[in-house]
Amino acid sequence: MSKPSPPDRARSVEPRSPSLTARIEPGQKSAASAALYGRHVLPFVEFVRRHRGRRTTHQLENTLGRFCSWLDRSCGVAEFGELTAAHLRDFIASLYGFRRATIATHASALRSFLAYLHLEGVLKRNLAPTVEVPRLYSRSQPPLALTEETVERLLAAVDRSNPLGKRDLAMLLLAARYGLRSADIRGLRFDHILWREQRIVLVQSKTQRPLELPLLAEVDEALVSYIRDGRPPCADREIFVRHVAPITRLARRNTLWSVMVRVQRAAGIDGPVRGLHRLRHSAATRLLRRGVDFHTISSILGHSSVDATRRYAQVDLAGLKSVALSEAEVRR
Repeated sequence: MSKPSPPDRARSVEPRSPSLTARIEPGQKSAASAALYGRHVLPFVEFVRRHRGRRTTHQLENTLGRFCSWLDRSCGVAEFGELTAAHLRDFIASLYGFRRATIATHASALRSFLAYLHLEGVLKRNLAPTVEVPRLYSRSQPPLALTEETVERLLAAVDRSNPLGKRDLAMLLLAARYGLRSADIRGLRFDHILWREQRIVLVQSKTQRPLELPLLAEVDEALVSYIRDGRPPCADREIFVRHVAPITRLARRNTLWSVMVRVQRAAGIDGPVRGLHRLRHSAATRLLRRGVDFHTISSILGHSSVDATRRYAQVDLAGLKSVALSEAEVRR
């Protein structure tokens, strides 16, 4: 019998005052917090890219953007030199409604930033050790995936008669059929599609590993429909572009969240909106249930290790039930 998962202590944190309960979104910056962000966060992000070789920094930007906004709205802190351990403890407490993994991501990003501020002389004392990072337990929870019926319901709900709907459909199919990450969908270029050979060839933004996929008929059709009849004139080589001025490539931090908002509303699915990454989990689960081996699924998803793919075995409850022993068999 497996041991029960440790209690989620991170979620039990109670905010100490009403001001801590308000969620601050990364993009909600006042003039003061924007100035604070520009003076210290942007140089830190550049430092991480240049000296630590980190390719993606959106998690750092989201966390620290939220932190700057929270400092301004909840504490009135105008300079990082005024930070105390109490401020940091209260900020982590304000994240009480998030998942444990999300809180851990925020805490880790904050610790790195505080160490940088100390290195730069902004903080006289290194406050990084005062930020407690929640412990994460490997495979304590399976990835959250949508049923095949729900995925098909979402795809069927897209309005294909207008340019934005054509773009949404092509994006959703890339996520649902291949499990592509939002960054790879956003950055998909014309030269990544080998139309004559019916292949998609790209380098993944997260792992920098090459990925080659067959160009499925429905994906081909959706891409052609968008490019011919939906895509606004634009000189950028990215396939998916903005549909409001300025007409240009999508912003680097665009997670395509709005695509899921529109399609979920159109499908009449209640509940909180789930990001495009949920379709990636759903694609992996679908392949597993159809008997595709882990190594093939790992290759399709672009995982750096097959161990990352094995998490989806937890989701395949139907498959587990099919091989489970009956009570009579156990007693033999």
